[in-house]
Amino acid sequence: MSAQGLPAHILALFTPRPPPQHLPPQVERPPVKLTGCAEYVEFFSTDKPPKREPWESPKERKERRHREKLDAHKKELEELIKKYDPHKDANAVGDPFKTLFVARISYDTTEKKLKREFEVFGSIKKVRMIYDTKGKPRGYAFVEYEHERDLKNAYKQGDGKKIDGRRVMVDVERGRTVEGWLPRRLGGGRGPGRVGKASKKKVTGKVDKEDRDRDRDRDRDRRRDKEDEKVDEKKKSSKDEKREKDRGGDRERDRDREKDKEKEKEKDKAKDKDKDK
Repeated sequence: MSAQGLPAHILALFTPRPPPQHLPPQVERPPVKLTGCAEYVEFFSTDKPPKREPWESPKERKERRHREKLDAHKKELEELIKKYDPHKDANAVGDPFKTLFVARISYDTTEKKLKREFEVFGSIKKVRMIYDTKGKPRGYAFVEYEHERDLKNAYKQGDGKKIDGRRVMVDVERGRTVEGWLPRRLGGGRGPGRVGKASKKKVTGKVDKEDRDRDRDRDRDRRRDKEDEKVDEKKKSSKDEKREKDRGGDRERDRDREKDKEKEKEKDKAKDKDKDK
C-alpha cells in the first residue's frame, strides 16, 4: 500500500524512532573499608537505662475504666446504704403490715386505675405511686389496705395480674418489716441488683436460684399471655358469629317486610278492581 496522499501527522506515526543514546560505562568505586565498633565503646553511656513505660492496649484501657467505674459505684452505694433508713422516710406512712408493693406497672397506669384493679381483694385505704424528680412514674407503687387479710388475698392472687397490657409483680413491703432489707437500687430487692455484676450464668455457666425464679416468672407470664390471647380470640369469634347471626336475622326480617309490602300492594290492587266494577 502506498503512503502517498496521507497527511503529515499520519506519516509521522510511521517514522522510525531515533537510536538510543550511548552512555559510557560506569566507573567502579573502590569498596568502603568497614571497621568494628570497638573504637566507639568508650563513648557509650554507663548509666542505667530508664524504666520502660508500660503500654496499655485499648482492651486493657477499657477494662481499667470499667473497673474504676465499678469501684466508684460501689463506694457510692456504700454511702447510700449507710444513709438508707426506711423508718425515717417521711413519705412512708401507714401500717407496713397492711401495705402491698406493686412493681412492673405500666407508665400509662394511673392511681385510680391501680386502685380499681386491686379493690377486688378488699377495701383500700391509700395508693401511693412513686415518681422521679421530673414527675414521671417509676413503675411501682404501694397499696395500703384496711385489713391485713385483704393484703394476704392480694399477695396470693394479685401476682401476675394484667394491667394496661403489662403483668405486675406484687410483694409485701419489706423495707420496714424485714431487717437489713435493701431496695433494688441499692443492690437488694428480688432478683439481681444494679451493682454492675455479671450474672452467674454468663460467668460460670451455672444458673442460680434468682435466675431460675426470673426465668420461671417470665415463662409463667408468657403462658398467661397466650391463654389471654386464646380467650380474646374466642370472644372475638363468638362476637363475629353473633354479629353474622344478627345480620342474617336482619336480612330475613327485611325479606319478610318486602313480602308483606307486596301482599299489601296486591290487596290494594284487588280492592281498586272491585271498586271499578
